[in-house]
Amino acid sequence: MNDKEIFKDDEELFAQDDIVFSEDDDLFADEDEEKVFPQDVWEVMIIDDEEDVHQLTRFVLDDYVYEDKKLKFISAYSAKEAKVLFQQHPNVAVVLLDVVMETIDAGLTLVEYIREEQQNDFVRIILRTGQPGYAPEKEVIVKYDINDYKNKTELTDQKLFTVMTASLRAYSNIMTIESYRQNLEEKVLDRTRELQQKNVVLVNLNEQLTQLNKDKNEFLGIAAHDLKNPLSSIQSLANLIKTSFDDFPKRKLIEFSLMIEISAHKMFALIKNLLDVNAIESGKMNLSVNPYDLFFLLQGVVNDYIEPAKAKNITLQFQFPEGKYRALIDENATHQVLDNLISNAVKYSQQGKNITVRILKTENNRVRCEIQDEGPGLSEADHSQLFGKFARLTPRPSGDEHSTGLGLFIVKKLVNVMEGNVWCETELGKGATFIVEFPSA
Repeated sequence: MNDKEIFKDDEELFAQDDIVFSEDDDLFADEDEEKVFPQDVWEVMIIDDEEDVHQLTRFVLDDYVYEDKKLKFISAYSAKEAKVLFQQHPNVAVVLLDVVMETIDAGLTLVEYIREEQQNDFVRIILRTGQPGYAPEKEVIVKYDINDYKNKTELTDQKLFTVMTASLRAYSNIMTIESYRQNLEEKVLDRTRELQQKNVVLVNLNEQLTQLNKDKNEFLGIAAHDLKNPLSSIQSLANLIKTSFDDFPKRKLIEFSLMIEISAHKMFALIKNLLDVNAIESGKMNLSVNPYDLFFLLQGVVNDYIEPAKAKNITLQFQFPEGKYRALIDENATHQVLDNLISNAVKYSQQGKNITVRILKTENNRVRCEIQDEGPGLSEADHSQLFGKFARLTPRPSGDEHSTGLGLFIVKKLVNVMEGNVWCETELGKGATFIVEFPSA
């Protein structure tokens, strides 16, 4: 069969003697390949090892327009070349594919590559062959995912227009559906992400509510437990004084009054701690940070605990190099921090031990306070929850002093607000050193 008869129509529009194609013909010059096509075009790949087939196809469909878009032709002369071009042109709409090229089934093998390896189910594949015996239509249609099968002898210009229109219509509809599918998928993903984000928020809120409920129960438990004893003591002593006032000497009444005062002080300290925690966590504790000489503040707190330390036969030492120790702090909050740390050192130290308080400047220009005791020290488990809220650690006060489990939690929060740092260096059985640093002024 002569290749020039491929597109012969019923009126023999393209009789082989009427049209002669040559490589020098301007109609098919190479610059046609460099023609600047509009961005909105239909890409059509012609895959055939005969040059005349490419030229005739371009000639017949040169002015073809579908949905206001022209055709952009891409030529491949073997299945191997087509594979490379498919990677470069993923949006090909229609393929006009020969069967017999470098091998007798090269076209069919290429169909499998397009559909299976490239996972391209969108492109419309029109199989056209001049040797139908190599690829019987019935067998090919059943076995391969092609969209049309034509003998080259029956592809007149009119039929080529028809098959191109049908293929592009199908491709356009498929891509429209795919666009809807992707849009729907994106909306589903967006909605899913939105629901997931809301679910995360709800989970976080639920965790916060659970924690708040736990904190509330802890507050109530502490209040019930720690307020019960001093309240009971106050009630008993007040009733005793009321009913038996004349039976006790003045010395005994003063002793009773002192016991009531101690119990009231315990209650006040507990309530103050609970209120401080609430103020810190609700963001209502406003601190006023200013330059202040930390030496005088620390010296005052140490002096406050000299007598309580003597009562337990504890030596309280204050070590300081000469100099000024100006830091950016809130005076009241810092007093509360230092008071808590020194109070704990006295509270948890055994009789006859030593406590050393130091103040110094660090190399990174911060003011540091160290409170070192010879108490029981902390295990790793206790150390890990040292600054936690309601932390109940293994060591107990050595003189039956009162503890709420809130002091160090408040210390940590206050120091953080003042942009300082606090930590503990300890070893079980070898005491502990609490260190707090503040920005230097």
